[in-house]
Amino acid sequence: MNDERSAPLLEGGAASLVDAPTPTRQMNSGIHRNIHQLSKDVYHVLDATTDHTADTQLAAGYAMHIGGELAKATVKRDTPRQKGKLWASDIGKRCLRQHWYNFNEPQYGAKLNGYTKFKFLYGNILEEAVLYFAEEAGHTVTHPQHMVEHTLNEDWTIRGRIDGVVDGHLIDVKSTSSFGYKRYKDGITHATDSFGYIWQLGYYTQFNTIDPVPKDGGFIWIDKQNGHIKYTPVALPNRDAIIIRATNIIQAVDKSEGDVVRGYCPEPYGKSGNEKLPIGCAYCNFKQRCWRDSNGGKGLRTFLYQQGPIDFTEVKREPKCLEITT
Repeated sequence: MNDERSAPLLEGGAASLVDAPTPTRQMNSGIHRNIHQLSKDVYHVLDATTDHTADTQLAAGYAMHIGGELAKATVKRDTPRQKGKLWASDIGKRCLRQHWYNFNEPQYGAKLNGYTKFKFLYGNILEEAVLYFAEEAGHTVTHPQHMVEHTLNEDWTIRGRIDGVVDGHLIDVKSTSSFGYKRYKDGITHATDSFGYIWQLGYYTQFNTIDPVPKDGGFIWIDKQNGHIKYTPVALPNRDAIIIRATNIIQAVDKSEGDVVRGYCPEPYGKSGNEKLPIGCAYCNFKQRCWRDSNGGKGLRTFLYQQGPIDFTEVKREPKCLEITT
């Protein structure tokens, strides 16, 4: 649903803005498709030489859902997190200190600006588009935005919404840059999963109450720059591992900040002796607060390289590029 830079957005998934009912999505009858042929089938429907008649009722239903996303994007979202409820996306975040800030010092989190929210918005629109064309191509799409809720104990619950079930497989749609698509198109692993996508999908597959039970879980990747689409299955964590991870989060938020360790360590940048934030930290809304003791107590220093801004925790050799100051 979100590209790499937008991973932290809108925790809890794409829940409806005003709890409007999800449109009824008509299934093309008499056709049985294989999810592994999804991209080929979608491209066939879109091919200029294909004689295809669109299901206008189906299109209208998806258009209504896209309209909900447009309206939802304008809603103010600054309600503090309340202890007692975890989002499924929280399970994917391995840094316990990030969770601590979310629940205890949310005022220090960077606020989403307009262009970032707009980027997230078209990721959500692409999700709707790929599911619509999947149905037009004859694939079965069910349970869109289905809520998966689990009571962890008497004080805490976990909640989140799935993107849907396609041909019996529980899926999560992710739109990304061409760079990200190349990274994930042949499969995502724990080693390449910088944002906890696998853990979130694992929660959905292990704790959903869908009948019949989905066969397994996987990702539909969208290259939003070049239009490539690919489905990849993934090995997911088991139920016990997810419970342990959630329990660790709950225990961490009740500690003091100094007793909660960071989830990542700085990485060397080239041979300069400089150290930078790893990707899991670089996208965190609380990085300035968390690393305020870096660079001898001056905090993070950010330099604008050709590939984008890089946050340094220690600068021994001044980079020969613009320093971004606020």
